[in-house]
Amino acid sequence: MMRPTTMLDSRRFHLIVLAVAVAIGYVWGIASLPLFDLDEGAFTGATWAMFERGDFLTPYLNEEPRFAKPVLIYWLQAASVGVFGFTEWAFRLPSVLASAAWVGLIYAFADRYLGGRSAFFAGLIAATSLMTTVVGKAAISDAVLLFFLTAAVFATFNHWVSGERRWVRWAYLAMGLGFLTKGPVAVVIPALASFAFYLVTARGRDWWRAVLDWQGILIFLAVALPWYIAVWIEHGQYFIDEFFLKNNVSRFDEPMEGHSGGLWYYPVVTLVALLPFTGAVLTALRYLPSDWQAAYGKPASLPLALRRFGWIWFGLTLLLFSFSGTKLPHYLNYGLVGLMLVMASHLPHIRHRWLHLVPPALFLLFVLLLPWLVEINFDQIKPSYVQDMLAERDRFFGVSWYLIVGGTLALVIAAGLARTWSLPRVMIPVALSCALVVNALVLNAVGQMQQGPVRDAGLMARDLPGPLVMRDMNMPSFGVYAQKVVERREVREGDLLLTRSERAERTPGEVLYAKGGYVLMRVGSSD
Repeated sequence: MMRPTTMLDSRRFHLIVLAVAVAIGYVWGIASLPLFDLDEGAFTGATWAMFERGDFLTPYLNEEPRFAKPVLIYWLQAASVGVFGFTEWAFRLPSVLASAAWVGLIYAFADRYLGGRSAFFAGLIAATSLMTTVVGKAAISDAVLLFFLTAAVFATFNHWVSGERRWVRWAYLAMGLGFLTKGPVAVVIPALASFAFYLVTARGRDWWRAVLDWQGILIFLAVALPWYIAVWIEHGQYFIDEFFLKNNVSRFDEPMEGHSGGLWYYPVVTLVALLPFTGAVLTALRYLPSDWQAAYGKPASLPLALRRFGWIWFGLTLLLFSFSGTKLPHYLNYGLVGLMLVMASHLPHIRHRWLHLVPPALFLLFVLLLPWLVEINFDQIKPSYVQDMLAERDRFFGVSWYLIVGGTLALVIAAGLARTWSLPRVMIPVALSCALVVNALVLNAVGQMQQGPVRDAGLMARDLPGPLVMRDMNMPSFGVYAQKVVERREVREGDLLLTRSERAERTPGEVLYAKGGYVLMRVGSSD
C-alpha cells in the first residue's frame, strides 16, 4: 500500500524550511556578534596579519608564526575581508557558506539513498542542532573542514555503491582540501570509516584498490602538498615540530590547554550537541540491534547499508576522540553526520512523542531559569572578573527573554499535548524555535557580555598612539579590532595596556576604558 503524499514529501517545502533553518542557525548574528576568544580572535588575527605583513604563505599572530592550523581557512577569510572589509560578518562568511553547502550536501546525499522525508530531517538536524549551529558560523576552520570531510566520506560510500572510480578521485580531492584546512584528521576519519565499512561488507580488496588509485593520489598531493613544502622550506624543523608534533601528535597524546575528560565525555556531548533531537538519538540506539542483525556481508538494501555506514562513521569517531588526550566538544562533529543519517532514517516512523519533546523542554526550562540561577548564585561566581562580565546582565535578562523562551517552551508543551500533528511534523517548529532561542538570544547575550567590552576597547585603541600590550589574559580579538600587533611582555611607560580590572589596580596609569572586567589604560610612570 502506497503512503499518501503529504507536505513532508514536498521538495519545495523541504527547501523552504531548510533555507529558514540555515538562516536562523548559521546566518543570524554573524554581523552583530563580537568575535569570540580564543579561537575566532586567533584565526581572524592571523588573517589580518597576512595583509599587515604582506605575507600570504605563513600565518602569523602577533609576530609569531601560527602553525596550529594549515592555511586554507586564512586564504578564504582573506578573500572575504579583501572584498567586504574587516568586519565580523566578512570573517565569518566562509564558515557560513561552508555550513550552508554542508546542509545542502547532506540533503542531496540522503535523498539519493533514504528518500525525501529522511533527507529533509537529516538536513533539519544538521541546520538546527545546538553544537553544529554554534560552531558552524564561527570564523574558525571547523565548518570548512566539516564540509570537505563530509564530502570525502560521502564519495567513499558512492564508490561502494557504484564502483565508479570518479568517486575515489572526488574523495581524494575533498581530503586534499580538508588536509589544507585542518590537517591529518581530514584523511584519518574518511579512511577509518570507509575501511571498516568495506571490511564488514566483505569488500576489503575494493577498498585497497581505491586507496592505491594513482590519479586520486596525484590529485591529493597536487592540492595539499605545495603549501606544506613551501612552509617547510621557509621554516624547517620548527614547522614540523609545531604543526605535526605539537598540534596533532601531542594533542592526541595529552591534554592541551586543560581540555580533558573521561570516556563518558563524548557520549554526554552527543546528547547535548544534538538538541533538540536528543530523543532521536535514543530512538536510533533502540534500532541499533536490528540495523546490525547479520552484519557481515552485503546489506539487504541501500538504506540499511547507509545506516550501518553511519554507525561505523560515528562510532569510530567517538572512539578515536574518546581516547584522545585533548577533548573539545566540536571534535565530535567530524562523526555526527553519520549519526544524523541514522536518526533521520528512523525519525519519520517514530511514535513516542514525549521521548522527543522532553529533552528540548528541559533545555528551554533551563534557559528560562538561567537569569534566576545567575542571580541567586552571583556571590559564589568565581573568578571575580566573571561577576564584572555579568554586571550588565539586566540588559539581556529582561522581559523579552522570558517572553521568547517561555513562549517557545509553551509551544513544545502544547505540541506534546496535541494529537492533530504527527511527531515528525511537530519537530519542525520545535527545531526552528529552539535554534532561534539559542542563536538569537543566548548566543547574543553571551557574546555581548563576554566579548563586547574587548571589541569596544580594541576599537578605541585603534585610534590611540602607542604600542599595545596585553597582560594576564589571551584575547587576540583585541588586536583584530585595534588592527595592531599586541605584545605580550612587561609594560613600559606610555604603553596601551589591556588587562583584568583587578590587575589594573596595581598598575600606575590612566584608565581609558573599563567595562565587563576589562580595563584599557595608558601606563604611567612607576615613580
